[in-house]
Amino acid sequence: MKKSLYLLAALSLLGTNVFAKEVVAGPTTITETVAPVAGEIKEENVNEETQVMTMVEVPEDKWTFGGRMYLETENFDNSSKIVRKGDKMVPMGNGDDALFWGTGISASKDKLTLDLNVERRYIGGAYSFKDGTNDRTRVDWKVRYQLLENQGFHVKYRNENGDGFRRERFELGTDWNYFNNLFAGWFVVGHDIDKGTSYEVDVIDPTAVVKRGKRTKGNYWEGDFGPSFKLTDSLSLNPTIYTTGEFYDTYEMVETQLRIMMPYQATEKLTIMPRIRLTLDKTVDSKDKNGDFKRDWEAGIGERIRYELMGNYVFTEQLSTFVGVAFENGKRDFKNSDIFGGANGKETCNMWWGYVGLNYKFN
Repeated sequence: MKKSLYLLAALSLLGTNVFAKEVVAGPTTITETVAPVAGEIKEENVNEETQVMTMVEVPEDKWTFGGRMYLETENFDNSSKIVRKGDKMVPMGNGDDALFWGTGISASKDKLTLDLNVERRYIGGAYSFKDGTNDRTRVDWKVRYQLLENQGFHVKYRNENGDGFRRERFELGTDWNYFNNLFAGWFVVGHDIDKGTSYEVDVIDPTAVVKRGKRTKGNYWEGDFGPSFKLTDSLSLNPTIYTTGEFYDTYEMVETQLRIMMPYQATEKLTIMPRIRLTLDKTVDSKDKNGDFKRDWEAGIGERIRYELMGNYVFTEQLSTFVGVAFENGKRDFKNSDIFGGANGKETCNMWWGYVGLNYKFN
């Protein structure tokens, strides 16, 4: 039973958007304030896995406690020409490379789970571990309740602080498993409120910092659902549909993906989980100088694919680890260069991702 708990926790992690940061749309110019800041919002929805490592719980009549610690990295192809500047596209530089270090604790009793997660985020020159203007500390408070036999609900509050910047997030979510794994998944909706001033690393000169000005608020949704089929005693098939939408003051984004994962129970302690994420359609619209939304860039079917290899290993009844590595091959078809600058056409944007985490059950 305890071994299955570790696997369920790992699978719940995989249900979320594992990649924590993505460049949403490059600014019209390096100091443009009307276009979305690269990676500013999308990365918000991707790091949920650090909070659901212990989300799946078997009800007990006493308090149980768990802890976790993790390290996550993202390394973009810095030569990718996805930044608009003048009448041409220029390389993105290393301003969006990132490293995240976090730790958290959870407490569960019967149908109730309380969770606290603290994460330090180093963005731009991330691997030096030196504090920069764009680095932030994120604190998440989460309460989940198993309201129905096959469905739980949660509320989450996030407080994120940087240099002169603060973001508050309010989120409602649900996760479910019906018809013996034939319809399982999760879905969240939320609202962000930004206060203060946002500072970003210059994508051309990472040593420079650009003051972007005040940002206000935005709404989002994100979800993943589908069946799970047991092919053999050790091999399963889990195809899902992933959907997300972000609607903020400076941009709007909608994406749909097909995800196929095949968990394999290699040994009693080791589970290997390869997965492919295939984008079916993605559109990003940015505001022009008149305040109207226009198509910034888009990606069609097969133009954005992620190849993931992940594993969960149980050392003891209390201690387990989750590790993963992935490569994303993506293309963006840029539009409306007469409005946003740069040049129309497709550009490549690739990324490597890595993750290692430890989970410990105290009792």
